[in-house]
Amino acid sequence: MRSILFTILFFLSLFFKSQQERRVISGVVLTSDSNLPVQNVVVKLAGTYYSTASDNKGSFTLKVPPRARYRLIFSHISFESCVKYLDSTALDTTTIIVKLKTKTRLLTGVDVLATNKPETLVGKPTFSIYDFDFIEDKFLLLTAVNSLKNAQVKVSDYDGNISASFDVPKSAGEALYFFSDYEGYTDLVCKDSIFRIDLFGNELMIIPIRKKDFEKYLLPVTDKAFGKYYSDDQWEKYPSFNHYAIEIGDTTAKILKNITNKDLMDMYNFEYYFLPPAMQMQARRLAEEYKADYHVVAALMSGFTETMFYEPLYAPLFILKDTICIFNHYNNSLYHFDRENKLIDSVSINYHHPKNWRHWKRKLLVDESEQAVYAFFSRDEHHYFKKIDFQTGKELFTYKLQNYSGRRIKIKDGYAYYVYKPATSLQEYYLYRERIN
Repeated sequence: MRSILFTILFFLSLFFKSQQERRVISGVVLTSDSNLPVQNVVVKLAGTYYSTASDNKGSFTLKVPPRARYRLIFSHISFESCVKYLDSTALDTTTIIVKLKTKTRLLTGVDVLATNKPETLVGKPTFSIYDFDFIEDKFLLLTAVNSLKNAQVKVSDYDGNISASFDVPKSAGEALYFFSDYEGYTDLVCKDSIFRIDLFGNELMIIPIRKKDFEKYLLPVTDKAFGKYYSDDQWEKYPSFNHYAIEIGDTTAKILKNITNKDLMDMYNFEYYFLPPAMQMQARRLAEEYKADYHVVAALMSGFTETMFYEPLYAPLFILKDTICIFNHYNNSLYHFDRENKLIDSVSINYHHPKNWRHWKRKLLVDESEQAVYAFFSRDEHHYFKKIDFQTGKELFTYKLQNYSGRRIKIKDGYAYYVYKPATSLQEYYLYRERIN
């Protein structure tokens, strides 16, 4: 299992970094048409975890680390997102005023269509889109011609206009996927290298990250909220792990919840006794050499974790509307914790037990802008989403994606975004979206 020592060292380094917070950005957010204050606008320093929200007077105060230039993102579910650039000298002069435009919502009468027609957002005949992510009011696209061994990162708007491009160096190895880390950055994961991606205006900023630092310091962290980091020590080849909460500035990791598949653990530990005596002795020698449990070594030696009887645990943690939610799909429970990490309650969940359990893809998708959770299913290459009430654990409705075999599915603002190529077409992989009704 991943050592908790790495996590503690990571938080220690961030603690010293947090001591440098000396600058304050203050301001007020108003509507563009009537100059009325806007409450609950999320104000975020782009590419970091520094954020706050406006109060009932539209006012906000955000502490940030010292730097020459700041890029602030203002977002609200009812207004268009806004990006504002500030030089550090501007912070000492006046309170900034930001005006947001109300989102345009097209109201329709009776819907006479049987399906929700997919919308093509970005597509070119000269390259395929293999992955994507959201950055400000644009898309980051991982593109290539024929193979990701020669990949490019592109920036596109919602009309498909490409404004920036970056050639992934061949020394980085084959490009694999985008990873959204807890700091708010998009990281490009390649076979041999990691790149952190940021955007200033129309310019791409590419920062190399050592792969071992990425695996030690970013991958274990689930989220940051309420002055705490949330992490886990899950290892896919062991049927037990812990969710942790760590106070910023403290090195003590508090176990928030242990997740264990007890039945699977019994089978896992019993693998040792099925080994021949010579292999049992070898398992004990290896366990002593690597200071590990010989049951773990035996289960790996026997190949148990590669069989149909073993399934990695899936119990993700999400922070939704100031509530820490842990979806434990082994014991069919959804746990709610408050911001002080105290258990509020637990409710039963059963959406992942359809008539044919193979349809459940052991994946939850979260629409952060609308604070909604969707369970992901697939049958005969057709994808389905079940919207889940994260407070009661109940199913609200099911939506079927119109284009089958969509890839890299993500949900934002009530839309499902995905990469798709028609099976009988010469078209490349384009980026689509559908409104989830």
